[in-house]
Amino acid sequence: MTTFVDYSSATDKKRSLDVGSHASPEGLRTVIVIPAYNEEAAIGGTIAAYQHAFPNARIVVVDNNSSDQTGKVAKEHLRSERDLFLFEPRQGKGFAVKRGLARIEADIFVMTDGDMTYPATELRGLYEQMLEGRNDMIVGDRQAGGTYAQQNTRFGHSIGNRILTSVISRLAGQKYNDVLSGARIMSAPFVEHLDVRSEGFQLETEINIVAAHLRADVLEVPIAYEERPEGSESKLSTFHDGWRILSFAMLNWVAFLPMHFFVLVAAIGGLSFFILGYRVIGGFLESGWPYTTTAIAAATCGIIAAFSFFTGLTLKIVGRNLRRQEIAAFLQRKRIWNQKLDDAGL
Repeated sequence: MTTFVDYSSATDKKRSLDVGSHASPEGLRTVIVIPAYNEEAAIGGTIAAYQHAFPNARIVVVDNNSSDQTGKVAKEHLRSERDLFLFEPRQGKGFAVKRGLARIEADIFVMTDGDMTYPATELRGLYEQMLEGRNDMIVGDRQAGGTYAQQNTRFGHSIGNRILTSVISRLAGQKYNDVLSGARIMSAPFVEHLDVRSEGFQLETEINIVAAHLRADVLEVPIAYEERPEGSESKLSTFHDGWRILSFAMLNWVAFLPMHFFVLVAAIGGLSFFILGYRVIGGFLESGWPYTTTAIAAATCGIIAAFSFFTGLTLKIVGRNLRRQEIAAFLQRKRIWNQKLDDAGL
């Protein structure tokens, strides 16, 4: 179990600093991005909780084209001198989070949901671990403690999460425990390399795949997952969004690991070539007939197999060089970020 810090004490060195303040003498800036869609019943409590746990951070609420009073309630709770309200007309969590991440420059980004399911005190604990461990991203793991399964009684949610987590872990080439968690602490270098392209709930999947691609230092920490307040409902569709997340992961698998996909296609084509070729040769030896149609099909499969293999090999070589450049740029940015935290005494 993870031990979280008691923030009531003022003796700890980190807590004595003005962490996350845009006006702090150390200059360390923290931004909390909260996407919200039809969360009238929960957004006020969410903002208040994070203001209390992160008193010096800047909170950015992104209203994702809500049809209720989410925007109005959010504006009433945000601090005019520090916080920010944004409106994203394009429907989808990916659009909303991208707008929030792109709006304000910061050293540490906190991503959470506006439904009060991720306790602010728990994410503050993850934040402290980020400062201490200098990770690229810390993810709040809802699965480890079992609270997610207890709170989500909708058919298929917990099972679907486990299935997607297993599949995406394999596709990403890195073991994850909760790829769909919306509670994340991310460093500025990581966010700068995060070109969000997903529209909806594929967002968390994309973040994990990019982290694996950059070989980022990702830590999953067990957290509690609380029940939504009355009037707040999950926007995730088990089957529709689950399929979109899986298909998005597959496309990124092809993009990041092309050799895996094209070797599979080449193997299928090669196997078909040998089966059909055997049929052509065997039939000709038995009857003397050329089996022209089958021979054409066999040749086509052989060409597809060869073309797929060399396509995958070419993309792998090109992609490996580009990946090295991206990782080198990422590491250089991390050095600057770490130096800034060192200068802040953290």
